Amino acid sequence: MKLAFVHDWFRANGGAEKVAGEILDMYSSEDVTVYTLFDKFSPADHEEILKHYPIRTSVLQRIPNIDKIYRFLLPVMPQIMRSFNLIGYDVIISTSHAVAKGFRSDGALHVCYCHTPMRYVWDMYDDYAASHKMGRSFLYKSFINYIRRWDLRSADNVHYFIANSVHVQKRIKASYGRDSVVIYPPVRVDKFGLSESARKDFYLCLGRFVPYKKTDLVIRAFKKMPDKKLVLIGAGYGTKEFKELLQDAPNIEWLGYRKDEEMIRYMQEAKACIFAAKEDFGIMCVEAQACGTPVLAMDYGGYRETVVDGKTGYFFNEQTEASIIAAVRQLEKVPLTDHEGIRRHALKFSDARFRKEMGDFVAQCRQVFRK
Repeated sequence: MKLAFVHDWFRANGGAEKVAGEILDMYSSEDVTVYTLFDKFSPADHEEILKHYPIRTSVLQRIPNIDKIYRFLLPVMPQIMRSFNLIGYDVIISTSHAVAKGFRSDGALHVCYCHTPMRYVWDMYDDYAASHKMGRSFLYKSFINYIRRWDLRSADNVHYFIANSVHVQKRIKASYGRDSVVIYPPVRVDKFGLSESARKDFYLCLGRFVPYKKTDLVIRAFKKMPDKKLVLIGAGYGTKEFKELLQDAPNIEWLGYRKDEEMIRYMQEAKACIFAAKEDFGIMCVEAQACGTPVLAMDYGGYRETVVDGKTGYFFNEQTEASIIAAVRQLEKVPLTDHEGIRRHALKFSDARFRKEMGDFVAQCRQVFRK
């Protein structure tokens, strides 16, 4: 089988990229070519995800510091994605949270694994506009309307949609008017396991430091709880503000970026992991539970599908300092210490389950498409 695999861009090795790597591994025996707007992976991430596959990039690959300025080029990304003309493939699989489904082709079967319709132009438009300097301007609104029209047209290129959660399934229906099947992302539950080490007295907040993750909110909440220790692991373009916030917070330790082995050790030792973002699925939240660690998570989206309130974690209802503090107090009052039970719950999201469901669905799509 000759297969084209399309991904928005390869910059940071996050949840979407791990899904990409899992799909590529599934089809490692096939004739696979990868298409992406740009590839700025580190050598280690490249080896983990993209391995030996031939990669076709766009003109963006040649722009200096594209991995730092790419957000400002979203207005031209639809047209650049259309410069890819995928001819002669039996199957095209795209994984998209932005523009990956917008290429041209000769009508080959196109299955899109949708992490989310673009948040910043659909249901989270107000959140993003509020954080943007021009968010209420006529120019910004005109740009959003242009992207929405293009996004709707590009959805017509997709024969079958896969949603990464029921939450995203509903968003695909609302945004594109299309049905989809739900296949939860793969979680490497064998890599994220229980540890014999004793739990320590700290809370953990980790991930990419970007505004929608609301890491600053978690910091502010713990500044009001000086008797509770918070450890931060991560980096991103929001770190300048964090440095200022942490100047008078001796109970908060920021470790910056850490490799997987060290990050997992902190997950295994933490009293709980905190996730304050509005996530469509949230792979890292499941990874924490695979370590047997309870989570404190925003009562939103994919977390409602991966966290059992009162058993594997506690929800908080609002993105406010008071709401996070209340969740911490709840865990302190009623600790969740069935670490083996928490891990058992996470096993249902395993990478083995993903490979079977994904492989079966693509095979079914091929059978129907041939008729």
